[in-house]
Amino acid sequence: MQLPIALYCTLVLYRTLVEGSQPEVLLKQGTLKGIWEESIGGRPYATFLGIPYAKPPVGKHRFKEPVPNDPWIGDYYNATREPPRCLQLNHNTLNTPFAILGSEDCLYLNVYTPVITDAKGTDGKLLDVIVFIHGGAFMFLTSSVFGGSILMEREIVLVTINYRLGPLGFMSTGDAILPGNNGLKDQVLALKWVQENIAAFGGDPDRVTIAGFSAGSASVHYHILSPLSKGLFKAAICASGSSLNPWTIAENSREKAFFVARSLGCPTGDSQSLIKCLRNRPAEHIVGMTRHYMPWLYNPFSPYALVVEPPGPNAFLPDTPINLLKQGKGVDVPILFTFTKDEGLYPGAELVGWPENLKEIRERLDELLPSVLDYNYTTPNEEAKLEITKKIIEHYKVDLNTKEGVRNFVELIGDRLFFHGITKAAKLHASLYSSPVYMYRFSYMGENSLSLVEGGSKELGVCHADDVLYVFSREGLSTQETEADRQVSRDMVNLWVSFAVNGTLDGQSVGENLPKIAFTDIRGPSLQVPMLVEEMGEEKFWDSLNLLENIATVTREEL
Repeated sequence: MQLPIALYCTLVLYRTLVEGSQPEVLLKQGTLKGIWEESIGGRPYATFLGIPYAKPPVGKHRFKEPVPNDPWIGDYYNATREPPRCLQLNHNTLNTPFAILGSEDCLYLNVYTPVITDAKGTDGKLLDVIVFIHGGAFMFLTSSVFGGSILMEREIVLVTINYRLGPLGFMSTGDAILPGNNGLKDQVLALKWVQENIAAFGGDPDRVTIAGFSAGSASVHYHILSPLSKGLFKAAICASGSSLNPWTIAENSREKAFFVARSLGCPTGDSQSLIKCLRNRPAEHIVGMTRHYMPWLYNPFSPYALVVEPPGPNAFLPDTPINLLKQGKGVDVPILFTFTKDEGLYPGAELVGWPENLKEIRERLDELLPSVLDYNYTTPNEEAKLEITKKIIEHYKVDLNTKEGVRNFVELIGDRLFFHGITKAAKLHASLYSSPVYMYRFSYMGENSLSLVEGGSKELGVCHADDVLYVFSREGLSTQETEADRQVSRDMVNLWVSFAVNGTLDGQSVGENLPKIAFTDIRGPSLQVPMLVEEMGEEKFWDSLNLLENIATVTREEL
């Protein structure tokens, strides 16, 4: 009896695994060798780590758009070690001598696949592909922070990518010399690499879904809007972030670039001389200057982010996200927007979970709130900033001396930094585009939570990006310890894979009346409760503050 192709490939993989050889693929760059691993259920799969997709962005390539990598020298490239994270501040030790992590040479990606083809092609159907973009506020983390051992229970190919962070990825002089957004242009080049090479790993280049969490989620939404990303994907999953979140657009980018240059002894008469000099300064010194723009702990957490670029064929972001959305410039593809019940636990878990931080913010709430909520530079003046701060505290009844007041503070952070922009983006897509829009809120509290990483406790709530733990493995935070957790993990994998394969969610449909959004609350094992999309994130309140931000570039009546 002839075996199904998927089962046949699994048996071949297992036989090769126990024989101890390495999986191989042949690319235009040369032969690639990886390693064998097993999924959480014991299924073998091939992993290829640290594949270079661009030339190292060092020396003359620093602050330039990425360039495709050359073929590697030698008989093969050994893709068996995690790539270095892109040079960044250490989230946990910002004010110590050990505050810089990673390497400037970091433009690599990882591929996880349950099937392998050879140079002649594959005997069977190519698999759907998920390209996953890591979060970290455009400042932190790396592609390897979440692994593939959970998702590899299913027949799908996974790609995770590195991209330049902080000033090395997002510095801008506001002109053609350094227009900015190189970190997102790195992602575009990685997506083009996927189009050219993923078939060798058993993946279908015509069936690519891009996904990400937090800043990676905002990145996904930016790709939907960017002219440079068209044709590179068929669907999108935005987990805990959108381009309409306030921290995804940087303020005063030119001033920041010139401040860094002056501080490092570079001329500031013109952009060309400034950048030429900065290319000869240690990259660690450039990254270290970022602490100047984080006046309290690591807040605001995205001092470097995207900018609207001068017009040109290579502009990743030619206009503000809200204008691109309203003008119908976005790619019309199915979108899944997600968020967790207590998004504000990033950064709220560290602020209220650590006694010394809670004490300080109690004493300095009026002073620190603009940094935590990232509106230091988007109020008309200092007097207006004080008035807005007062309105926010009163509206949310923030009292950091009571449990209820602390919960209100976490809710406030979540509304401002996540819910408001996510729900507004979902509603605009549903009303202006024809493709379906899905949303889920993840309300399940399992054995572990990302709030533990931030120094808090899982009792604080369901943290920002907790849902991603049930789809992608993270060392030290298992979601496989109880049967309830394992079932939720299976449910979440089924949900993500169903969307990636079909562009829909099983058992859900989009309604006829606008906004056409299917919204589900995920509360536990096999417990998914349909909900109506009402006002979330206190939209009217935040719109009433008239902050001078990306989301204010269209009249509020139109929104």
